[in-house]
Amino acid sequence: MTKTLPLKKVKSYKLALATIACLVVSLSWGQQVIGEFPIMDGGFEAQPAGTMGNAGSNQAGTAQTEWTVSSSSRAAIREIENDASKARSGNYSATMKLLASAGDNIRLQSISTVSPQDMKVSTEYTIQFFYKAAANPGDDLDPGIYLNNTSGGSAGNKTDLTAFVANTYTKTYATRTSADTFNASNWAVARMSGSNETEVTFDDFVVYSGALDETAPDAPTGGTYDVSGNIGWTAPASGIDNGGYVVVKYTTMPNADNDPNQNGIYQVGNTTNNGTGGLSGEIVYVGTSTAFTDTYVAGSYYKVYTVDKAFNYSEELVISDSVLSVDEVFASNFKIYPNPAKDFLNISTLNNVNIESVKLFNLIGKEVYSGGSSTQQINISNLNKGLYLLKIEADSGSLNKKVIVE
Repeated sequence: MTKTLPLKKVKSYKLALATIACLVVSLSWGQQVIGEFPIMDGGFEAQPAGTMGNAGSNQAGTAQTEWTVSSSSRAAIREIENDASKARSGNYSATMKLLASAGDNIRLQSISTVSPQDMKVSTEYTIQFFYKAAANPGDDLDPGIYLNNTSGGSAGNKTDLTAFVANTYTKTYATRTSADTFNASNWAVARMSGSNETEVTFDDFVVYSGALDETAPDAPTGGTYDVSGNIGWTAPASGIDNGGYVVVKYTTMPNADNDPNQNGIYQVGNTTNNGTGGLSGEIVYVGTSTAFTDTYVAGSYYKVYTVDKAFNYSEELVISDSVLSVDEVFASNFKIYPNPAKDFLNISTLNNVNIESVKLFNLIGKEVYSGGSSTQQINISNLNKGLYLLKIEADSGSLNKKVIVE
């Protein structure tokens, strides 16, 4: 499954624009920034841990900004839990249990959609999620769509896509056609009915238009990386199908099976320990842009995946600094700024590199500045405008860098 590509330089201004675009999306939609309805936060990673509130008919027309249940009086359990050992992907999951003596059904309800991402009337949607329980809830667990909370709900029996095993996550779905009346109080739901008192935990809940989709998208191509931490790739020609990209960072070369959970919904900062070798990967990017910037650390490896609206993951693209030249890696120990410069040129070092000498030459090779180990700033206010060569000798190597005097 691994495909490692040589690295190319990335133009910083393009990456900056792409990164800004990514941040805008992230701020707009919270942690889940890809998918057809990212506002739903179907991984629960941005939800507050604790008891979920309820939203029933008395809140008709009021959009819900957190996951809820349809009736607190019917719930024996209604919890968002911050427990990585209980979650399928990331750290959070939701648990619900019907109090049978209080009614015949209860719904776990998503965040309401908001224009222009509203769910549409009379439209086919697939509701897909993972659940686990001590006993199979069978036909009493119903995925569904409620476009308003007073009438017109569409829910039906689940179809399991993997065999049920007690206390193990099972992938399930239902495809339903929404009703013809819409208001702000709308949800995708998992409904427990029939007075079934089974305790069920949910994770990786996603909704998308059309029939069930289990076809993985095409992988990204053309990986790029530089010593400033700029990482980029090329979108697949087939597109991202209302999805985006997930990037996982490793500190050593990952194996082919070190992958996130298929259909997993993660946020930046989550980890995954799947696959051989006992490797831990950190989710460092989730979004729709084809570039982002990370702190450069020599020897880092990035797995980039295309993820579609159903959270099917593509084959990975592996990007690393393994083919960067020795000079490029050594150059990452220095920060030379500003460049171009007008009055002063500043020099700082990283990773305990010790400067021994600093020299500045003009284009005909004449030395115009010479400094020792304490050099942190060069006064260039008396130099002519143009291109100069900065040469730094350090205890672990030398750096030659072009600088522009304005």
